[in-house]
Amino acid sequence: MAQEIGEQVPEEVLHAFGLAGADQRIFADGNVNRHWRVVAADRTVAVRRYGVPRGFASIAWEQQLMAFAAAKGWPAPVAEPTASGAAAFDFGGRAWTCHRFLEGAAAPRDTPASRHIMGRLLGRLHKDLAGFEVSGQRPGFGKTWELDVMVEPAGAGSFNGLVAAFGREYPDLAAAIRQQRYRNLRELSRLHYPDLADHAIHGDFSPRNLLFKDGQLTGLLDFDFARQDAWLCDLAPLLMPFQPLEPRLAAALFDGYQSVRRLSEAEWDLLPALVRASLLWWVALLLVRWRITGEVPAGIARTIKQRFPAFDAFEPDVRALAQRATA
Repeated sequence: MAQEIGEQVPEEVLHAFGLAGADQRIFADGNVNRHWRVVAADRTVAVRRYGVPRGFASIAWEQQLMAFAAAKGWPAPVAEPTASGAAAFDFGGRAWTCHRFLEGAAAPRDTPASRHIMGRLLGRLHKDLAGFEVSGQRPGFGKTWELDVMVEPAGAGSFNGLVAAFGREYPDLAAAIRQQRYRNLRELSRLHYPDLADHAIHGDFSPRNLLFKDGQLTGLLDFDFARQDAWLCDLAPLLMPFQPLEPRLAAALFDGYQSVRRLSEAEWDLLPALVRASLLWWVALLLVRWRITGEVPAGIARTIKQRFPAFDAFEPDVRALAQRATA
């Protein structure tokens, strides 16, 4: 188990990035990782502590993608290496990185206009990242349904093995996870998810990771879940930020995206299945956190007991959205 570290960046970490003695302030948000704004005499940066184990090869892949996006004109938080030139610094059993600090704030209101802009930005990002030429999958990652790779840091051997370990304490929840997993594998196979082309995706293109200032995009944050997968795997999770997205917001989001890149009929057919896959992917991440930290799995229970049923009820609206878009 990783050593627990307080809510300050340790001096050893600051020193590794040439920030010894700098002022720091933790950000309140962050579902998985922790971030601090660190102000030194010569620069202001963001320091990240990874919440789940990440190998240095995986972090280097992420940083390459951010640098590629920045070269295409995107305001990505380009990484700054340690004083010795490493991509990350290991301390207390966690990986730490340092990034360019980006000013701005998330959109204050969720409106059809903001969702249309968001969809259009995602379509443009996908087109720009299509030229990212790094062979193979990001180390330590798999496609959305490859959960065995996702849970490797937990040391349980496989997703089923991790669920079995979880089931010794929470048998009812574990049984429900298995039921959703088997259902999802069947529908993804039937709808030919593996036939969709793989590309570099952002992995968490949510409103909280888009910063704006004076109406301009000033920050595209948090590439932690970036990987090679179908483009649709960036879109599908946006329909379930927690509860289902309002139909008018969902329609605006997809209208914006399709103004740049139109979805195929196969993608529309797969959309509900990939929403469910994204919920299972989140459950897998929470299971890893449970295994490593022993944290009470309230988020797992909410996802299984509330979010899956809510999306099942919402699925007809998604089908209607597809019919409207393809008419």
